[in-house]
Amino acid sequence: MKTLSPLCFTQPITLLGSCFSDEIGSLLHANGFKVSINPGGTLFHPLAISKLIRWALNEQFTPLRTYQRNDIFLSWDLSGTFYAMSEEALLNKTRLLHQELRTQLQKSSHLLLTFGSTWAYTLSSDHQLVANCHKAPKSNFTKEITELGQLQTQWLDLLEELEKFNPNLQVVLTISPVRHLKDGLVENNRSKARLHLLVEALCEKANCYYFEAYELVTDQLRDYTFFKEDGAHPNQKAIAVVWEHFQQRFLEASTRTALEEWGALQKSKAHQILYPESREAMQLQLALEKRTAEFFRKYPDFQDSTLA
Repeated sequence: MKTLSPLCFTQPITLLGSCFSDEIGSLLHANGFKVSINPGGTLFHPLAISKLIRWALNEQFTPLRTYQRNDIFLSWDLSGTFYAMSEEALLNKTRLLHQELRTQLQKSSHLLLTFGSTWAYTLSSDHQLVANCHKAPKSNFTKEITELGQLQTQWLDLLEELEKFNPNLQVVLTISPVRHLKDGLVENNRSKARLHLLVEALCEKANCYYFEAYELVTDQLRDYTFFKEDGAHPNQKAIAVVWEHFQQRFLEASTRTALEEWGALQKSKAHQILYPESREAMQLQLALEKRTAEFFRKYPDFQDSTLA
């Protein structure tokens, strides 16, 4: 039975894909891990994610497709949060993104990928899938669900490329529990079903593993008190449950102990002192500074996100 190496503070981790990558990535960052979280913005479709990774694996930089909306310049291949105010600035920004993502994939011990939807929007002018529609007119696109065979072919090939590029890289796959209600309930379920079958095929690879975030939220929790008011996005209570399962699954006991100590420190720092000028307050502050210094001596590879 194949075994995933535990995540640790010493090695970089890359997270790409849907909102779950943002959520877990933020928690990893807040708890001392070296992470790169969606440097090109949040992506939902597996082929949009695979295209970005292939682009980064290519040593030669190639410009991405651009789209101008009023005075804002965007890329059809990236999230709407990735933008510039001129075409030249966007080109320079994507060049830096290429370097950053390529370097991260080369040195990371783990790649966490979250697939969100298999509903694809294809730009009519070039017949290529877009990562984001950027509020362009609907008439600019055709919408269709991507066939499982195409998804499997693209991703099985890409995993081979990743293994050659970084033989030590281990891939953790998740499916976003976010419901894409705008597509419709039936359409959302069909989309998620394709993602489950895709992940099943990919996890037959030696370096691929599955984390059941989708099942935890939709089956184990399965209560709208664990969702935001829109009924689609898991709330902080649900994310906390998933984060606890994630730690138990992918972190060693010693790492979990470090996180507990860090959490206790942050709780102490957040405690409001009624009389900050008092002798007692000063003594408490000195004791807290001593505890913090001892923590970083004990865990020298821990990244203090509060200083970022």
